[in-house]
Amino acid sequence: MPIDRLKSHANLGNLIFGVSLVFFVWLVWYFYTGLGGSLQLAARLIPVALVLQILFMVQQGYLYKRLPPEVNHAIVVLYIAIAAYAFAYFLWEYERIAIYSQGTYTQQDFVVGLLMFLLVMELTRLAHPVLFWVNVAMIVYTLYGNVFPRSLDFFWHPGTTFERVVTSSTVELSTGIYGTYGQLALTLIAAFLLLAGVANGFNAQHAMINVVRLITRSRRLMPQTAVVGSSAIGMISGSGSANAAVVGTITIPLMIRYGVPPAFAAAVETSASMGGLIMPPMMGAAAFLMAEFLGVPYWDVVLRGFGFAFIYYMSIGVAIYLISVSLMPVGSIAKPDVPFYEKVTTGRPFSRAKRCGAAFGARSRRTPR
Repeated sequence: MPIDRLKSHANLGNLIFGVSLVFFVWLVWYFYTGLGGSLQLAARLIPVALVLQILFMVQQGYLYKRLPPEVNHAIVVLYIAIAAYAFAYFLWEYERIAIYSQGTYTQQDFVVGLLMFLLVMELTRLAHPVLFWVNVAMIVYTLYGNVFPRSLDFFWHPGTTFERVVTSSTVELSTGIYGTYGQLALTLIAAFLLLAGVANGFNAQHAMINVVRLITRSRRLMPQTAVVGSSAIGMISGSGSANAAVVGTITIPLMIRYGVPPAFAAAVETSASMGGLIMPPMMGAAAFLMAEFLGVPYWDVVLRGFGFAFIYYMSIGVAIYLISVSLMPVGSIAKPDVPFYEKVTTGRPFSRAKRCGAAFGARSRRTPR
């Protein structure tokens, strides 16, 4: 029977796949057209991202272990309904909220913003309790900054209302949930994660790590995989966050597997990934502005940027090694068998970055000043 066949496919995994497919197609369409800009993209897709987060959390187990399964299911449906309501509301009211209603929001705007605010706070409490309490402390400080003595000028402020906290975090769009970080996650970071997914399909990340392991024959040198890998990806990303998202998914579990403490592994990847902001030829788009304001060819900026990037990565490489010596025991690592194809795959980011830099340099030299 068709109905029975349909019921057999109605499960959590297929629901996640369906929502993820909508998310993916929407992102690809935005990357192709750029319609609406990053702010409108955030207003559309952040509720969808929250639905995915809820479903992934449910896949790992009940959200509230002490409550009966029926109550858990009802709460999940409620959370998804809130996200769906916010999606539909901003879909129809985006132009009014983003342009015409700045500072004069309706009661319904506040209700939608409050629901999203509470939903994000609760999901944060479930997934990251420390971050949740930091947010609570910042909200309390925002509300009651006037309780500090005026002599403490650095801490005192007149305070504000809870309604202002909610609207600034939601329906004002340019800040808070829909602000810069949400837009960055849906544009720059999402683009490189999509590329990382394609690369993972061709086993490129595994190839890169295997090639780096040919050099790091000692257990204490294993954290250097993050340094070398992040420097390679930084050449084509120009972003610290995208760098961490792509390389960290491989290097952090690899370091932990070879005995690196988890906190130290995360710190190593963070410091190495931040070098992507100053790694030529992209340099977090700063190189383009430097070339424009200074009136010099782009390649001149890139050549000097390599010097600073080399100093940065050499410094953190030495610092990481010295800390590794004190944290990790001496031990050798078996030499991996790396096919020629994986060596070629690993060399692609460097050759691609070199060609990009040469192309930008040639174009900047042809541009009249």
